[in-house]
Amino acid sequence: MTDWLFSRLDWIIAWRHLRMGDERPVWVWPLIIGAVYLVIVGAGMWGMEGNLDPGVGPMVTDGGYELPGTDMGPTPLQRYYGAFGRLTVIIGVMVLVFGLLSFFFNLLPTIITMSVLLGCMALVVVLSLMSGLEGDLRDKILNQKAHIRVSRADGRPFEDYLGLTDAIAAADGVAGASPYLEGEIMVRSGLNRQGAILTGIISERHTSVTNLPELIREGDFAYLDDPAAIPDPDPLAVIEGKPWRTRHLDDGKSTTKKKSGKGNEKGSSATTTKEVDAPSKLPPDDPLSALPKMRKDTRPELPPPPDLGNEDGGDDGWEDPAVEIPKLREEGALPPRPESEDEAPADEGDDEGEDDWAAEGWEDPSEEIPKLREEGVLPPAAEPGPDEDDGGDDEEADDEGEEDERDPLGQIVDDDDVVLAPVLVGRELSMELSVRVGSQVQLITPVGRLTPAGRIPGQLWTKVGAVFFSGMYEYDRKNVYAPLDTVQRFLLVGDRVSGIEVKLLDVDAVDAGKATVEAAVAAAGRSDELIVEDWRDLNRNLFSAMFLEKVAMFIALLFVVLVASFGILASNLMSVMEKAKEIAILKAMGTRDGGILRVFIAEGLCLGILGSFGGIGMGLGLCWMFDRYGLPFYEVLNENVYYIEKLPVVVNPAEVALVGVAALVIVCFSSLYPALVASRLRPVDGLRQAD
Repeated sequence: MTDWLFSRLDWIIAWRHLRMGDERPVWVWPLIIGAVYLVIVGAGMWGMEGNLDPGVGPMVTDGGYELPGTDMGPTPLQRYYGAFGRLTVIIGVMVLVFGLLSFFFNLLPTIITMSVLLGCMALVVVLSLMSGLEGDLRDKILNQKAHIRVSRADGRPFEDYLGLTDAIAAADGVAGASPYLEGEIMVRSGLNRQGAILTGIISERHTSVTNLPELIREGDFAYLDDPAAIPDPDPLAVIEGKPWRTRHLDDGKSTTKKKSGKGNEKGSSATTTKEVDAPSKLPPDDPLSALPKMRKDTRPELPPPPDLGNEDGGDDGWEDPAVEIPKLREEGALPPRPESEDEAPADEGDDEGEDDWAAEGWEDPSEEIPKLREEGVLPPAAEPGPDEDDGGDDEEADDEGEEDERDPLGQIVDDDDVVLAPVLVGRELSMELSVRVGSQVQLITPVGRLTPAGRIPGQLWTKVGAVFFSGMYEYDRKNVYAPLDTVQRFLLVGDRVSGIEVKLLDVDAVDAGKATVEAAVAAAGRSDELIVEDWRDLNRNLFSAMFLEKVAMFIALLFVVLVASFGILASNLMSVMEKAKEIAILKAMGTRDGGILRVFIAEGLCLGILGSFGGIGMGLGLCWMFDRYGLPFYEVLNENVYYIEKLPVVVNPAEVALVGVAALVIVCFSSLYPALVASRLRPVDGLRQAD
């Protein structure tokens, strides 16, 4: 064991062997002076970033008018000065390190040390950046999603959720609990449609489990409880920004052209289009809706309602369902309405029998149509004219009533008594649909309703109450929030929810919090029905992929250190061949094989220690610079493309230590073989090779 312990003499011999000597190359001093010059110039340009044309603040004139200031942050010129200065400092420091190593060591050890240094620096920077991206993604997920979710294993809704929610919220370590109901829907505006996930929430409870109110960028989260307070959209407002999928397109391309016309009595302008991709009339919230409207006699006719069986063709096939449904039931064309539980399509003893009609998408039209008319979703029934029978409608009167209630796109207009259900949408979805706060959007669900015309999808007109921005593209493009009771009626699930979201006081103690929630569910006697999952389980695929990517990057960049280790191997082998005579003399004088072995291993470790510690130090410096100032050129990270403002950097001490240990192990093994060759060299062979 004592043969493997390094003595002070071993390190001195290894250090003197790596030294340059008294004569140094002529290029060493000019290289060091040039590196110092680059560092000074870069630092000066870096300092100019904060002092070049700082601007002035707001000013108030003598007349009491306030003029805006010019201090709007760093200008593009200032940013380029700072970016170029930081880049110059980085290059200058690297050149200075290479010059200082060349001043003390031979050229080959200098190159080997720089290789190890650059490999360790790259490992520290890349691992810190990937850890930062993982942490940033986790924060964005937990801003809108809770830490723990309680739901059924099959994903179906369940009942009796309020008592369980209160029990979980009262548990130790739990900050709050809130029920929710999710369903896939389609959101439709006057110009576009997009698939989304509708989530029903109780606003008062939901604020205790997520940071959704803090993510609101337009509107107010309180509009979920007070939809009547939602303001009307500004007709002249323009949507700021572009959807993610169209941000690469030019803003100057337009498919519409305006020209003045005199055919309109009010002097309105006519429009001509090259490509007609939008409906004939824009929604009220669209900026183009402020243009003068088309005359009624020039508006395109909408397709008539479906023919429900009127063979004589009167009224374009339209019949009032409230009048015709009883007739069809008397004739046997429709099944009779169930009068008792025995006639309902459910087995006896089934606790969910009362909801099976709703689960199949069935709603009794004779009950639902009057309710929808009272809520303002359907127009009132037309009064029969004096020359018509009870089953007929005045076509002209019906057209006028429809014109007063809805526009050609189906949106409700000119009716102050109708209060639409509120929804919250993400920023990406609002831009793709071209809607703002106060705009009307239609929700469409595949959960169908049975009508005399067959099964049709459910539809609900709502009003945008707020636009949120979470910083995660998928959430901002897919998530739509609405009151829980509204979503329950819309999805026909009754008084049920998809699950319960739980927020913990300490997110790092997720294992203990999960055990606490499981205990609360078991105490309620519902452990067989419900399962408990934390945010790691819900996003396992995403974070597993990121972990594998980090491991792959670590292995790939470790090959840089591995390549440098081959340089150490070759350098030590050449030293053994050059110093064969000295090794033979030392052995003839009584030096043991272990002493020769330690000297050559110490020589490799000198290069490895300098390279690994120097690389870790430079890597930490770059991480601090990226965290403080971002990339050298700001255009590399476009927020509209990558959805992040700057590189998130998180330095993990364990990962930094792993980089240093891995570099030292590789360097040590690369020095082992030359050291073994030197220790096994016989004195006679060494003297013969020297001759």
